[in-house]
Amino acid sequence: MRLKAVLLSLALGSCSLALQAGDLSPEITAKLIKIIAGASGGKVACRDATMKAALEGAGVTVDGDSKIVWATNPVEVKSLRGRLVIVGKKEFLSSGAAVAIAEDGGKPKIFLNQAAITASGLTLSDAILKIAEKL
Repeated sequence: MRLKAVLLSLALGSCSLALQAGDLSPEITAKLIKIIAGASGGKVACRDATMKAALEGAGVTVDGDSKIVWATNPVEVKSLRGRLVIVGKKEFLSSGAAVAIAEDGGKPKIFLNQAAITASGLTLSDAILKIAEKL
């Protein structure tokens, strides 16, 4: 597991080279979602066309029945209770999202809402838990 954590940290660091100000690109976000979803079959539900294309481009299976879901706004987050909801804005964690993948200081960072993760019934890999910031 230590090797996995190191590799994930390196991947996050190398992603920062491609960042611009603001949100992370869908391609970088999709790669991180792939790592997060890998522990539970690698399937993700997604309604957003741009992110769906990025996920498929990263080799993620987009499946509407997945317990892992990409959401784009707080209303959508609240409607997805009981699933592991991943978002692109840290602020959405207070709406019930489990994981936020966002830019922090020019680098991609993963933030966790442990209560929402527990409520989803899914378990994240130790590598994710080690590098993420728990809120």
